Amino acid sequence: MSKEISIRFTWNQDLAIEASKKFYDYDMRHSNKRYFGWLFVGLTQFAIVGALKHDSYGLLYLCTFLVVYWYYGRWYIRKSMLKKFYTKIEFEKEMEFTLKDDGLYTKDKLISWDSIYKIIKFDDGILLQIDSSTLFFKRDAFLSYDDFVYFLDVMKEKGKL
Repeated sequence: MSKEISIRFTWNQDLAIEASKKFYDYDMRHSNKRYFGWLFVGLTQFAIVGALKHDSYGLLYLCTFLVVYWYYGRWYIRKSMLKKFYTKIEFEKEMEFTLKDDGLYTKDKLISWDSIYKIIKFDDGILLQIDSSTLFFKRDAFLSYDDFVYFLDVMKEKGKL
């Protein structure tokens, strides 16, 4: 790797919530958590049979609530909690990262290749899962589209993508 690239953006409440939503959606599609939703749907079907055969609607109400909560309510509850959290701390911070041979640099810290354990590519940006946190770089945080593509190429070369 010979080229250094800069990544600059403003970290604020909107970007934090957008990053959280992207990670939430990705996690729900690619983790074992998605099977809980399938379980709730299966229980709902069982509860429908119980309601029709035995005129008992308690399990049907419970399972319907769980399905609605799991597929529609969880994100909105999480989003409102995030908004409350970010409103309390009031932040807007200029962030700058530089990609070099040995990792990503901020002003005072090196994020080494070993501490980056997964990169998730989206159409409009990249999520980096680091040891203790997640970073989200929107495509417009890169100075050019070529820098964005170069960053992805380096991540493939390092086995992170």
